[in-house]
Amino acid sequence: MRVIAGAAKGRRLDSVKGLKTRPTSDRVKESLFSILGERVAMGRFLDLYAGSGAVGIEALSRGAPAAVFVDHSRAAVQVIRRNLERTGLAELAEVYQTNVERAVSILAKRRLDFACIFLDPPYSSGRAAGTLAAIDQSSLAGPDTLVIVEHGRQEEVPERVGSLRLCRVQAYGDTKISFLLRQDSIDY
Repeated sequence: MRVIAGAAKGRRLDSVKGLKTRPTSDRVKESLFSILGERVAMGRFLDLYAGSGAVGIEALSRGAPAAVFVDHSRAAVQVIRRNLERTGLAELAEVYQTNVERAVSILAKRRLDFACIFLDPPYSSGRAAGTLAAIDQSSLAGPDTLVIVEHGRQEEVPERVGSLRLCRVQAYGDTKISFLLRQDSIDY
């Protein structure tokens, strides 16, 4: 696993040992950031169920001014911190070791806003819809925030979750990436 583009291009990233964490493939990351384009540099990037932190680190490398990483696993948080140090991007990041719902609540109380919110819950865990509902009920997804869900090909993200609506789905082998915007936002 490596950083594909930007300031930390080519830097190798550690992954979390074991089978509980599935890293986002370089092919999927490349496609995702191709779709995001300049949006990634427009504001903070939130990486939920961050695993190794590879997606949030890619965002920082490509110009995101700051990123927040959330994972409940101590091993994952240690790998995220190590990867941030290795890439020289640690000063732009905050890392939380807690469950995602609690982190959403904490970040909302801090009134943080995000250009992109990326979530990659374990495939077939059923956590995507609940996490999207928590995001919708918080203030994290503003009118210009793009919410991105990585999930298994057999899973479906609901067409609507509160004010969030599905606007695009891309498939890559066994992986799908779904994009959501607030109802009152323009199409992406």
